[in-house]
Amino acid sequence: MKRILLTLTVILALVIPAQAQEKEKEEKLNQLEKLEQQAETATLPDTAVLEEEIAIMTEIEDPDPEMSEAEEIIDLEDTGDETVIRIGNKAVKIISEDPDTKIVFENCEETNKTKSPGRRFKGHLGGFEFGYNNYSTDKWGQNSYPVDGYLDLNTAKSTSFNFIMPAVNLGISRHFGLVTALGLNFNNYRFEGNNSIAVDGGGIVTPVYPPEGIQYDKSKLATVYGVLPVILEAQIPVSYSNTINLGAGVIGAVKLGSHTKVVYYDDGKQKDKNRSDFNLNVLRWGVTARAGYEMVQVYGTCYLSQMFEKGKGPELYPFEVGVALTFND
Repeated sequence: MKRILLTLTVILALVIPAQAQEKEKEEKLNQLEKLEQQAETATLPDTAVLEEEIAIMTEIEDPDPEMSEAEEIIDLEDTGDETVIRIGNKAVKIISEDPDTKIVFENCEETNKTKSPGRRFKGHLGGFEFGYNNYSTDKWGQNSYPVDGYLDLNTAKSTSFNFIMPAVNLGISRHFGLVTALGLNFNNYRFEGNNSIAVDGGGIVTPVYPPEGIQYDKSKLATVYGVLPVILEAQIPVSYSNTINLGAGVIGAVKLGSHTKVVYYDDGKQKDKNRSDFNLNVLRWGVTARAGYEMVQVYGTCYLSQMFEKGKGPELYPFEVGVALTFND
């Protein structure tokens, strides 16, 4: 509210003098017409009258250049952190920096250099993402044959959480450009059956079952990956400062850690963790897409490289879908 009042005050302060200048010019023109009528009726013009007429004409033909530049508001732009008012080739910036608000006067040429359309582009990446993860036996989430029974997942409890750092933006125009950022991807694959997984003596991923009489209350495979998405984003304005955002691109990932965890009851609650690499691929890549309005997005990521090393585990392709909350908007 404070910035809106400041904006209105600045506009009034610049426009009112311009209107006053116009009124003054009209009064001088009226004076000139009267002087011309007097000159027509006089046989010999008075020297003082001629000097006054010349002075008036000079003032009209050579008005104050600063005031003439302020006669028309060229642009009023609100980028979220600041409001820019361009009047002629002058610009006024109203910058909000809690708890203070600053007003900066600049030449319009300088403003355009520091605020080009490409640099004004701000993509929607960076923030927190919550979703569900799973895997398929074929790429693009398809299953040409069933997943091995011991790998069946409880889909409602197989969740993912991503933290994406503030994004780097490369604007092609104000509403179109590339956006990328580093992040962390946490996946929990919750097994449905009474089993876990391990690597056998031959180096192959295999199921592990509990001793007779033990029922796993919880069993999961957890992974942590560092990720780098690169997204081409297009923004569709729906109001002065709000947009619908559509993006698609590629994503790369490197494995940082993995473990299995089982919870069961045997003379009390027991928790066992096994930290190993489980023949998971260290590097993986895929495609990702997202769509949303302002800071809220829905996203999907599908990896086109196998989850496990080829020949050392089942052929599976991980994917995830969820909701993202961006904090760089």
